[in-house]
Amino acid sequence: MDTPRLHPDTIAAVRDRADIVDIVSEHVVLKKQGKDYTGLCPFHDDKSPSFSVSPGKQFYYCFSCGAGGNAFKFMMELGKRPFTEVVLDLAKRYQVPVQTLEPSKRQALQQQLTLREQLYEIVAVAARFYEHALLSPDGEAALAYLVGQRGLSPEIIQQFQLGYAPGGWQTLYGYLVDQKRFPVALVEQAGLIVPRTQGSGYYDRFRNRLMIPILDVRGRVIGFGGRSLSDEDKPKYLNSPDTELFDKGKTLFGLDKAREAISKTDGAVVVEGYLT
Repeated sequence: MDTPRLHPDTIAAVRDRADIVDIVSEHVVLKKQGKDYTGLCPFHDDKSPSFSVSPGKQFYYCFSCGAGGNAFKFMMELGKRPFTEVVLDLAKRYQVPVQTLEPSKRQALQQQLTLREQLYEIVAVAARFYEHALLSPDGEAALAYLVGQRGLSPEIIQQFQLGYAPGGWQTLYGYLVDQKRFPVALVEQAGLIVPRTQGSGYYDRFRNRLMIPILDVRGRVIGFGGRSLSDEDKPKYLNSPDTELFDKGKTLFGLDKAREAISKTDGAVVVEGYLT
């Protein structure tokens, strides 16, 4: 599809909705300093914090290299992306309805935005299903592993929304498709079910696994990591595939919970795996 010409009202709505501190803090460790925030500039080899972000003015400026602008400019410069692409990305993020000057393209863009919201709902419902299963009789072994072998408290288990994927081939499928009536195509796009290679139908991607939800920086479930509970189940860890919501190469597990501490301490410890 050719790049659409966005309606000025859409651009203005996205500009009003976007929070520059929220956007910049995904790429720069910011520290509160008075009314503003400071950090190392991402546009040059900054040795001391010369980068300032003003939530009141919705503007950033580097006192060293002179880089400055609004949220649009930041994302364009940082990712070398065109203006329209940045606006559309922010429209998705802040749930702003998209209008274009070409009516024929408006429906396709709105469908793309609606798709993301439907996928967010599906993976959130799946996460709650897994949480409930962990506390059911079927999840006793998984719960015993978390408490007995890993030493996790009920509070930590709840905080990280840990769950259990039952061992049946279509347990989650039956819940999401047959009971909740989510379209099977969307459940597949969410990375939760897999089409059978022989014959018709689908089977659950995660079966008899400890389920670890992966959240974005805004605290929304976007995917899962599943740890096997049996030596016979390979691989040991199985992640969600790349989807409209989840990109493994661009996602850091636990960042939603660590952002504030990282900002305060100006440091982070990155480790491999979900459990230390």
